[in-house]
Amino acid sequence: MTEPLLPVTFTFISVIAVFLIPFTGWVGIRRAKVNVLRADGGDAILFKRIRIHGNLMENIPLYAIVLGASEYVGLGVNWLWIAIATFAAGRISHYVLYDSKVRGVAMFITLLPGAVMSIWLLQQIWR
Repeated sequence: MTEPLLPVTFTFISVIAVFLIPFTGWVGIRRAKVNVLRADGGDAILFKRIRIHGNLMENIPLYAIVLGASEYVGLGVNWLWIAIATFAAGRISHYVLYDSKVRGVAMFITLLPGAVMSIWLLQQIWR
């Protein structure tokens, strides 16, 4: 077996894919409980679960691309894992703070590593 080209990025993507199975089920369980097939049916808990899951799904693709590009261009493994840990802390904070007025802090933490890696990438490409 050959060594994967982007082992950190592939590990991140694989872990997220596994993590999404119970997370999607979390939404489905609520749908079954309130008997709602589509949308949220006006159920506040279902709405919250849909948005928490949706926000994660909205952020993962671009983050994974920036992570992979950063790994490919040569960002150190330790920096990549710090970026992943920061992203994960942001996502967990978003879940915990979803009903809080400081939820924006969680989004900032989520978006920060992607923004920093993007700036680093631009510097590497255009210096």
